[in-house]
Amino acid sequence: MTGLLYAGAGVGLGVAVLLWALVPARPSLAVAIATLRQPPPARPVGRARLLHSLAAPLVQLGLPRERARKDLAILERDPTAFLAGQVGLAGLGLLAPTATVGALNALGATITYTVPLWLGLLLGAGAFAVSELSIREEAEARRLLMRHTLGALLDVVPPALAAGAGIEQALTDASSIAEGWAARRIRDALTTARVERRPLWEPLRELGETTGVIQLEQLAGTLQLAAGEGTRIREALLQRGEALTERLTAEMEAHAESATERMSIPLMALTFVFLLFLIYPAIAAIGVGT
Repeated sequence: MTGLLYAGAGVGLGVAVLLWALVPARPSLAVAIATLRQPPPARPVGRARLLHSLAAPLVQLGLPRERARKDLAILERDPTAFLAGQVGLAGLGLLAPTATVGALNALGATITYTVPLWLGLLLGAGAFAVSELSIREEAEARRLLMRHTLGALLDVVPPALAAGAGIEQALTDASSIAEGWAARRIRDALTTARVERRPLWEPLRELGETTGVIQLEQLAGTLQLAAGEGTRIREALLQRGEALTERLTAEMEAHAESATERMSIPLMALTFVFLLFLIYPAIAAIGVGT
């Protein structure tokens, strides 16, 4: 009887979440005025509509968080699809233990639903958290790639400035030579500045804020300061490049030290097991002798 109550509560909660996602909330006055000034985007259909329906409750709760948004931005992933995947993983973790127990009970077993219900709650919460943590390491790897690419560009741009090129032309030429995801994003920012006739530092700052790469924001501040105060841009970029190179070197040393420490743990475990095998025959012989 208790199992049926838990199952009914779970089904009711699922139906309520689906209804909450499918029935749109009443927009606020600010949203309504903004809609009048700007036409709303096209309504999603098919798979996109299903993803939006699954992600709608989490979006209303303010998810994904700011750090996760930056991770998704630098990974170029859709936040709606990510939230829908989180809901799917959490639902799978929530229902898997209960469904397994239900199948076993259908085959003749008599297992209560109390423990599977709590286990499902733990698995659902764990799957929801792990899905967010899984993108963090990949996003940090991309940020490191962006910093390396930016450091390489800052090594190439000052000689071009010394040869008489402008700052925009020097950055564009340097980014056109480089390859990879980071160089493409920098080229897109420079293209945006040229097409929209905006200051060069604005798209670079926006890219840094969106992806969480603070070095891009610092470069944008350097360019803005150099343009506003008339300072020598070549020396400013040289100093920025040297500071970035020093930081990258420190990060590489710290990464190498942490890798060395991680390698020492299995070596210590292997040494302990080896010593245990050496000592065990003597201890066994002492025990037999007594």
